[in-house]
Amino acid sequence: MGLVVVRDAEAVLTMDSAGTVLRRQSILIQDNRIVAIGDYGSLVSGFGSPDEVVDGRGKVVLPGFYDMHTHVAMAGFRGLASDVGDVIYRVFWPLERSLDGDTVYRFALLGGLEAVKSGVVLVADHYFFMDHVARALSEVGVRGLLGHTYMDRDGPFTGERELRAGLEFVDRWSGHELVVPVLAPHAPDTVTRENLRYLGELARERNLFLHMHLAQTLREFRVVREETGYTPVRYVERLGLLGRRTIVAHANYVDENEKALLAHSGSLVVQCPSTYMLSGTPFHAYDYWQLGGNVAVGTDAPCYNDNSDFFEEMRLLVYGQRVKFERSSVWRAYDLLEMVTRQSARFVGLDGGYIGRGALADLVLVDLSSVRLRPFLNPYANLVYATSSGDVDTVIVNGRVVVRGKRHLFLDEERVVNQAEAASRILLRRALDEDPELERIIGVDKVI
Repeated sequence: MGLVVVRDAEAVLTMDSAGTVLRRQSILIQDNRIVAIGDYGSLVSGFGSPDEVVDGRGKVVLPGFYDMHTHVAMAGFRGLASDVGDVIYRVFWPLERSLDGDTVYRFALLGGLEAVKSGVVLVADHYFFMDHVARALSEVGVRGLLGHTYMDRDGPFTGERELRAGLEFVDRWSGHELVVPVLAPHAPDTVTRENLRYLGELARERNLFLHMHLAQTLREFRVVREETGYTPVRYVERLGLLGRRTIVAHANYVDENEKALLAHSGSLVVQCPSTYMLSGTPFHAYDYWQLGGNVAVGTDAPCYNDNSDFFEEMRLLVYGQRVKFERSSVWRAYDLLEMVTRQSARFVGLDGGYIGRGALADLVLVDLSSVRLRPFLNPYANLVYATSSGDVDTVIVNGRVVVRGKRHLFLDEERVVNQAEAASRILLRRALDEDPELERIIGVDKVI
């Protein structure tokens, strides 16, 4: 990829351990690493003329975001779930039964494009037809911590074939430049005890991440307790599934002891605030953080919150917890940016999430020309509380410029949108033919 320089940035938020902010500095990238930071003239003198210059004037540079729980292909369901209750079982599963690989690929291109244009450089995605999601995200140019969803029962795709698909996905994508494959049992109510244990043991043997939903819904809570005598958190803890290589999404239906159990287990607890606030579900992000737990932010499905604006997700995390605790001292803006950059990178095991010599070159440039971002006195507060995805000008992933001037450099954005739109309408019609009850649930006459 040669030499790339981000030149004369108005501010560089390094997100290093000291929280250093640099002014009017340039960043030199060679291949996929940051090799120097300093005055542009000095960098050219020391390393030679760059192959590509990214204009940093009027922009703030910061490390890219880690979206630690999402389903990007569900962008194809946008608008169908926001005003419907119990959407997983009444809307998503009936729609997903009509999915095929090509449709998932088109949806994942749309969702991945939306994510990277929001400043996301890594997505932890958990979905069906994961080979097609991985191919789409590779074309978008983002990192993926990706797992093929496995279920034994209830869901749209279940059984031995799906287990085999999940294991084959791990083998096929191991060693990829951008994709890290993981094991992805859906949840403790949809996977048998035997297969939960099997996948947990396999994850330990092969040093793989385990990514699962946990204590997400009341239905899950009741099913697990009725069948096992334990709550979901205590059940998976007894099965040995928690730990430093486990990513737990949601963990909303928990008691105080279970919060401490999760925090002290070393597992990563991912919170998706826009989903919870839209559905009226309580969440406990600040509790986990105060207990010393590993906490990260996810956007969940783009059809739960109907967008993947990562800046919005960060501030909703703050807003939701400040309302819960009725005080304004819940987190600082810096805490949120640290959580979604350096801390998430550390959990994943990547030398990134900060800007410094030797770090992975995963960078976001935010355009400061918007009236919402001026005056630019407190960069952390401006980014968390005032910025939106539309302010992202440039995204660099693994040393490669993938978004510049607010446009993706390698994808035809209009074609991606049009193909996803067409595939969504075809899927909806197919699903309605299979399950006419869907028409009443989602009010299809209002959307097509």
